[in-house]
Amino acid sequence: MTKPSSLAAALEQALAAAAGEDGRSVAPVSFTLDYGAGGDSSEITLSARVDRATRSLIFVHGEAVFADGRRAASASGVFRVRET
Repeated sequence: MTKPSSLAAALEQALAAAAGEDGRSVAPVSFTLDYGAGGDSSEITLSARVDRATRSLIFVHGEAVFADGRRAASASGVFRVRET
């Protein structure tokens, strides 16, 4: 995977990775991003978790947090499970 060029791209990749962590292939359906505090993006930690999953859709939430605890952004997304 290549390094994302923006905070939005980084969060979308983190959400997709969480949605597909069980090995299923997923495709984005919806992505919502809320920006928080500004700062140096090299100090950001990303986290993502699955909130709910059905047979065809996976709902995920993630955050980007600075080392000092300030939230840089939060995101939510819906991913469709691709047929294999």
